[in-house]
Amino acid sequence: MMGLRQSEHKWTLIALYFVTILMRASFYVTIAVIQSSGYLGGLTDWEVAGVMIVYPVTELATVSFFGSYSDKIGRRPIFIASLVMTATAALCFSLTPTSSIIYVFAVIFGLGAAAQVTTSLSIIADSSSEFNRARLMGYYDLSTLMGLAGGYGLGVILLEFGVLPVSILLAASLTCFFAAGLSVIGIKETSVTIRHDYRITELLRKVASDRRIQLMIPVYVPIISLYGLVITKAETIIEEHFALTATDMLVLFGMLGAALFAGIITMGHLSDRLMKRRPFIVLGLVGFGVLAFLLVAYAGDFAALWSIWPVLPLLGFVAGAFPPAAMAYLTDVSDPESRGSTMGVYSIFFGSGMIIGPALGAFAYSGYGLPGLGVAVALLILVAVVGTYFMPEAHLPVEE
Repeated sequence: MMGLRQSEHKWTLIALYFVTILMRASFYVTIAVIQSSGYLGGLTDWEVAGVMIVYPVTELATVSFFGSYSDKIGRRPIFIASLVMTATAALCFSLTPTSSIIYVFAVIFGLGAAAQVTTSLSIIADSSSEFNRARLMGYYDLSTLMGLAGGYGLGVILLEFGVLPVSILLAASLTCFFAAGLSVIGIKETSVTIRHDYRITELLRKVASDRRIQLMIPVYVPIISLYGLVITKAETIIEEHFALTATDMLVLFGMLGAALFAGIITMGHLSDRLMKRRPFIVLGLVGFGVLAFLLVAYAGDFAALWSIWPVLPLLGFVAGAFPPAAMAYLTDVSDPESRGSTMGVYSIFFGSGMIIGPALGAFAYSGYGLPGLGVAVALLILVAVVGTYFMPEAHLPVEE
C-alpha cells in the first residue's frame, strides 16, 4: 500500500485498518439484526427508530470528550476500550430477553463508536506526514466502507439463510472482542505529546477558537449533510422511481463502488504528491454533488442516464477526491498536542450533518417530491463549494 512505507508506524496502521474492518462489520451486522423481524419477535418501528437515534446522539454528545481525553492520556487505551464497549453492546443485544432495555445497549454502542472514530483518526494523524497523509486517511475511509458494506450485507444474507439472530449477534460480539485482543498486540501508542496536566475543556476551547477550524464548518457540514440525505433517501428513490432489474442494480452500485475505491486511492496519492488539499476537496465535492444530483434528477427517467453510463463511474472516481483530502487538511491544520480534540470536533461536524441531511431530505421530498430533493442537493453543493473558497490552503512544513 503506497504511503504506508513512509510511516514508522506501518504495522500499527495495518493493524488499525484491519481492526476497523472487523469493528465496523460487527457494528453493522448488529444493526442489520436489530432491524430484522426475527430479533425479539420483531421490534416495532418506534423501537428500531429509537435505537437508530440513541446511538448516534450518544456518539455526537461524547465524541469530543474521547478526542480530548486521548490527548490527555494517549490514543491506545481509549481505542482498545472502544472495541470492548462495542463488543459488550453486541453481547447485551444478543442476551436480552426484552426490548425494554435495548436503549441502554444503544448508548454503549454510541460510546464505542465515538471512542473508536476519534482515536482512529488521531492515530493516523500522528503516524502521517505531509507526504502520505491523504493516502493514509483514504485507506481508513476504505476500511470503514468495507466494514459497513460487508457487515450489513453479511447480516442480511445470514438472516435470509435462517441463521438465528442471537447466533449472529454472539458472533459479532466475539469478532469485536477478538479485534480488541488484536489491538492489544498490534497497536502501539502514537501520541508524542500526552499532556496529563491539560484540562479537557482547555483542549476543546483551543480547537474551537482556531479560525481555520471555524472556516471548515460551511464546507464539511453541508457535504456530510448531503451524504446523510443520499443514504437515507436512496432506498425510497430506488423503490419508487427507478425501473431497474436486480442485475442492473448490482451492476450500478458495483460500478460506483469500484470507481469510488479507485478514486480515493488515486486522488489521495495525487493530493500528497502535489501538496494540495483544497483543489481536491472542491473536485470531490463537485463529483459527489453532480452524481447525487443526476441520480435524483433522472430517477424518473433513468434510461436516459443509463444510456451514457460511463459518466457515472467517472463521477464516482472524481468523488473519491474528497475523503482523503478533507481528512488530510484537518490534520494539516491541527496541533499535535490537541489533535484528538480536533478529530472530536470534526466528528461533531459529521454527526451534525447526519442529522441535518436526513431531516432536510425528508422535508424536501415529502413536501416537493423529486424536484424538491434535487434543489436540496444543489443547495448543499453550492454552500460547500463557496465555503471552500474561504478556506486557506494548509501551511505545510515543506512549503515553508
